[in-house]
Amino acid sequence: MLIRFARLCILIVGLLTIFSGCSGKIKSDAKSSPPAKVELLPRESELASLTLTEDAVKRLGIQTVAIERKAVQQRRTFGGEVIIPPGRSIQVTAPIGGRLIESEARSFPRSGLQVTRGQALLTLAPLLSPERDVPTPAEQVQMAGARATLVAAQVTAMGDAEKSAADVAAANINVDRAKKLLADRAGSQRAVDDAVAFFKVADANLTAARNRYEELTSLLQKIDAPPGEVAQAMTIEIKSPLDGVIRNVNISQLQPVVSGAPLFEVIDLASVWVRVSIFVDLLSTLETEAPANIVKLDGSPMIHPTSGKEFQFTAMPADAPPSALAVTSSADIYYEVPNDMLHLRPGQRVGVSIPVDQQITAVVLPAQTILYDYHGGAWVYVQTASNKFQRARVNPLWFEGEVVVVEDRLASDWKVVTDGAAELFGTEFGPGK
Repeated sequence: MLIRFARLCILIVGLLTIFSGCSGKIKSDAKSSPPAKVELLPRESELASLTLTEDAVKRLGIQTVAIERKAVQQRRTFGGEVIIPPGRSIQVTAPIGGRLIESEARSFPRSGLQVTRGQALLTLAPLLSPERDVPTPAEQVQMAGARATLVAAQVTAMGDAEKSAADVAAANINVDRAKKLLADRAGSQRAVDDAVAFFKVADANLTAARNRYEELTSLLQKIDAPPGEVAQAMTIEIKSPLDGVIRNVNISQLQPVVSGAPLFEVIDLASVWVRVSIFVDLLSTLETEAPANIVKLDGSPMIHPTSGKEFQFTAMPADAPPSALAVTSSADIYYEVPNDMLHLRPGQRVGVSIPVDQQITAVVLPAQTILYDYHGGAWVYVQTASNKFQRARVNPLWFEGEVVVVEDRLASDWKVVTDGAAELFGTEFGPGK
């Protein structure tokens, strides 16, 4: 019995020795330092402190800049509304009563179609009353005189065309002769050039004479047309009065219209106005004659419609008549904004950052240093010591192109992380958080 008890004691002592050795090995392995250490701090201004190794700093590509404080022009952001400037919207009406006829050369205009100045959009065939189908004696005399004049002009144009054709034939012969003489070294290059120039002049005269003859022939055909077909022959092209976009189309194909009936509306959106209503007591504190910035309603920069990157739209004060609204005790300020890419639409609400008539001392940081959480809070990472970083809350006041102005809450000896801030955010909260 004693022998069994002694053996049991020896076995227990051996197991304890083995366990103590393994525990020592685990403790020795745990002494190796991790690449990053996250230390939570109690205050919001120092929510987390990250201590990285030299290798981790290089691997994350962390870059920092010194905190810059300077006097900046203070700005305030107000809500604005995009409107069409006066004179940039034209309602096209029917000059006379008639019927809209189809055209195979172009499609029927529609809302949203971009048009150019002078572009033909509709064809209008005038409608004459039945009593106007038969001209009066005086009108018959006038038409006969007009026809006689046109016939005489047509005969003259025909003679000019025949003479010009003969001149072209003779000029062509002179060109061939001059080229052959030059090839046989009996002529000069100057003679060839003169012959070619005379040929071009004769050919241009022939083209002009033929065009004049065709136009006179067309006018005679319209005069000689039966009375019921005169209106159909004398069609009118309705053209766009300016470059812009069609907004409203009030007619359809083959629809009869009366004189003065609205057909469509064209608006020019190459530049638009932004109307800002401001409380009258604030007008004296704003520099309303200085350029303003068009931003989002939350004050952040606008996004460029093509590149998708943040872009600063500068608006200049517009020469607009003064206006105000007594109900809200507000006055209107107007700014003009280029709108070549149609990034702003009539009726759209935007933010307008207007300079204030005073300066403040604030911190200016690169815009890429700002991080936002899912609550919308703005943060930056600052370097407080060698390889030690903290996340600090900031309050952005306004954006100025590639920089942002924030409230002065950061210590002077800190440096702000520019490259690698997102990586530090992932290190603090872990991937996917």
